Amino acid sequence: MKKLSVFLTLIWLLSVIPAAANVTVGLPADLDNGNRFPFGSTYNGEYQQVYSSSQFSNSITITNLEFFNTQYNSLSTAMPSGNWQISLSTTSADWNTLSSSFASNIGSDNTVVFNGNLSQPWVFGNTLSITLSTPFTYDPANGNLLMDVFGLGISSSGDIFFDTNGDNGGFYGGNTFMARLYNSGSGNTVNSGYGLVTEFSSTAVPLPGAVWLLGSGLAGLAGLRRKFKK
Repeated sequence: MKKLSVFLTLIWLLSVIPAAANVTVGLPADLDNGNRFPFGSTYNGEYQQVYSSSQFSNSITITNLEFFNTQYNSLSTAMPSGNWQISLSTTSADWNTLSSSFASNIGSDNTVVFNGNLSQPWVFGNTLSITLSTPFTYDPANGNLLMDVFGLGISSSGDIFFDTNGDNGGFYGGNTFMARLYNSGSGNTVNSGYGLVTEFSSTAVPLPGAVWLLGSGLAGLAGLRRKFKK
């Protein structure tokens, strides 16, 4: 009976400990549309995009970023070449309060999660998957999520237009969960309610108490196994 009780406890724990999950922000994508900043063209400089905390149901450890090219076919055959540095942080800025000052938006937990070249062959329909060298744990209870990208030495033979959300009849401002900041050449420009559709491949953060109980349950099963072997 005791062995059955421990077994049932383990089954319950496995049901309550959060599993790995992917969070996609920005669906459905704008039809027959897209944007080439900051990964799809010769964009050298800084780019930011904020994601409202409401898009995340719990704390996650982000291990990959994905961007999609499913709506607009520019016939490009290769990703641009150069170096991209990507950072993630928790920020108080939101989709409608993103500052035109890049530095003002960056949170105190800012972490460089990727630094390298993304050049690769390309065909329409491909997904740009970026494996982070340093995973980032994000807790939506602490604020919104900011992605900061800095491109250096970027060159392109053809533009790729990644899926977006928020192009409302040609005017930016179609959603209430994303915004972007970029340098337009004449100054910094904020587009509230607009941004790249982004998937965060993530590992959910386990509940500390549940992990302790799981360890205790496994230890209990091991003890019972030794007892019945005697």
